[in-house]
Amino acid sequence: MSFGPAGFFLSYTQADAAYVKRLTEHLEASALPVWLDAKLRWGARVPGEIRDRLATAPGIIVIMSPASERSEWVEREILEGQRHGRPFLPVLLRGHRHFLLAATSFFDARDGRLPGEQEIGELRALLDSDAPRPGPVTRPVPVVPVATAPTEVSLRKLRHTLEEGQLAHADILTTSLLLEAGQRLDRGWLRRSDAGRLPVGLLADIDTAWAKFSQGQQGFAMQLARHPGPPEGAPPGRHRDFLALALTVGWKGLRGEVSPPYSELVAADDFPPGFFPTMRNPQLERFGSWHDKWTDTVMTVHTRLRNSGVRGS
Repeated sequence: MSFGPAGFFLSYTQADAAYVKRLTEHLEASALPVWLDAKLRWGARVPGEIRDRLATAPGIIVIMSPASERSEWVEREILEGQRHGRPFLPVLLRGHRHFLLAATSFFDARDGRLPGEQEIGELRALLDSDAPRPGPVTRPVPVVPVATAPTEVSLRKLRHTLEEGQLAHADILTTSLLLEAGQRLDRGWLRRSDAGRLPVGLLADIDTAWAKFSQGQQGFAMQLARHPGPPEGAPPGRHRDFLALALTVGWKGLRGEVSPPYSELVAADDFPPGFFPTMRNPQLERFGSWHDKWTDTVMTVHTRLRNSGVRGS
């Protein structure tokens, strides 16, 4: 990479440019480096430099508004940042929370306010440390609905992302689709009691999309073919069941060690059959309990698949 020190990546749309200008000036006055597309160098490779900035940013500040919710660029920047495991710092300017950031706490700027001393301190802590972002903030956070789209629109996005070969992006979109169906977007993981909320038709549509663009090598049907049920003597849907699946599809090594961060998990050039979808939510990795929540999510989906007889098409 040929650019200078990484700054906080600011993801936004031009409709919110007035607030973004104020925010940028405010953060830079506090000695916090900020990078946004207005700072692109003359002759820079636009998609390439944006990807590089997202991969190395100490944090990604997303301005949430109705306009940014509709923006394909903002969505892609969120997906790329999640792929690399970067901390997210959403700012709610107007409207609802972005569905891809539903499980991440946000700064409420609906009255036009700028981050205060506490938020500036949190940004400095991120800038000064490579450690994961701390857990949820202790200050009260208002309850704000999550912006969602009709299922067919979300499925169309999934198919388009798969067609482009963006497997990690498609993986994160798949997880969001499942969480939305289970009414758990704001929690970021599924409980076993949520299995009945997952529509069989949706699971079949997701499986068909993955199978089509991977020549049948990825998707739920392949996972079920390779791991149709728990090992002998193991309770279905529990830890040993998950571990056997994770070993079979390549989420874990032969010793069953804890999986690496999401950015490393999906960094391979070639994936074993059934590796995707992982149903893993990168937003949860800042919490110590993320692995248990991942296990519950995967086993909730697989319990529904086994009981419904979904086999793809």
